[in-house]
Amino acid sequence: MSVKKGPGRPKNPPNFKQILDDLIPAAEMFTDEELTMFKGFVNIFLSDFDEKQLTANDMDDVMSIATNRVLEIRLVKTTRDNTDMQIDASTAIERLRKQTEKLKENLASRRKDRIDPKKFGGMSIVDLVVAYDEEEKQKKHGKSLHFMTEEEETAKSELLIGNRLDQDAEIFDKEEQ
Repeated sequence: MSVKKGPGRPKNPPNFKQILDDLIPAAEMFTDEELTMFKGFVNIFLSDFDEKQLTANDMDDVMSIATNRVLEIRLVKTTRDNTDMQIDASTAIERLRKQTEKLKENLASRRKDRIDPKKFGGMSIVDLVVAYDEEEKQKKHGKSLHFMTEEEETAKSELLIGNRLDQDAEIFDKEEQ
């Protein structure tokens, strides 16, 4: 008897970084310096996502974006001193950038689709303002309590008795007769 799996994605999808290391021949595509850049770009883009929610399309887009960035940098480096190649390279760089923008838009749209609108449905700008006002009110209340306590301690100090007990002090507020 076979176990029927439910529809949808597996509950524990494979680790994207492990797939990247095992299946993608990045070391054969890039130099050591470029490989470090590629992995760095992948890590930067992956930090924006929950890896458990990534789909195969997301992974492909992230790898393509990172590859495009490395290739763009490679083109800029190779044409740095050769002005004849700069025109050809600029066209290629422009194509890579357009493709990268499309890939980013795809990632963003899929990301929006995954957001549960009910999760944030009860929150509005008014709720945020009220929460902020309440927080500020609590801060100011704490500050005023601190000042009142400090004032009470200062009022009890022996240094604040003035000079009324001095031997040469005269009382001016009583009328002389």
